[in-house]
Amino acid sequence: MRMAPGVRIAAGAALAALLGGCRSDTLVAPKLEATCAANPAQGIAPLRVSFNLSVAGADGAFTVEVSYGDGTAGADPDRPHTFVAAGAYTVAFTVSTARQSARCSTTVSVSPLPIVPVSIGNTPPQAVFDTIPRAGPGDQIAGAAPLAIRFNMCGSSDVDHDVLRWTMDFQGDGTNEVDGTTGGACRRDFTYAAGTYRPRICVTDLGPEREPAHPFQCKTFTVTAS
Repeated sequence: MRMAPGVRIAAGAALAALLGGCRSDTLVAPKLEATCAANPAQGIAPLRVSFNLSVAGADGAFTVEVSYGDGTAGADPDRPHTFVAAGAYTVAFTVSTARQSARCSTTVSVSPLPIVPVSIGNTPPQAVFDTIPRAGPGDQIAGAAPLAIRFNMCGSSDVDHDVLRWTMDFQGDGTNEVDGTTGGACRRDFTYAAGTYRPRICVTDLGPEREPAHPFQCKTFTVTAS
């Protein structure tokens, strides 16, 4: 029995509607992105460095592998790492989920401890490191942000009556905000925003040519402003 033309058209339309209702969806995982930075990124050996790792677009839980560039590795991006030898290190982070992977890297530059010739018959200065508020065990200072701290080395003395030179690196990033021999250089105030810092203050005496007569005597504090 032949179907009328109108019936064939209706059947074709129904089939097209049926096929049009079927759709194949392909699930695409979002792009995984990782960014990283070192703090401090440079300094004198041995250099203790913390890292900031930011991860975006992770499709579920992720794992982290860290290669410090000095032959050691780890899996905790929040754990500080100490570089004991001078050199330039590329620290790489690999972030992985079940279906994604991303990598970022940052460079840490470590300088050797300067070798300073010692003057024969000259005595190193007697260094005094004070802070207000006073540091607790482990040279730690903690308080509410903004946290104002006074660093004071003015009690230091030298039996040879040499000129003393003071340096202060308030951020712990290898850059001295203070480097001088005047009276004001031995005592400075600094206010910290929220965060953790490793300020380093140092003193030495100067020889006849205004160069350090002895290695710097230094103290590093841990400041936590919350």
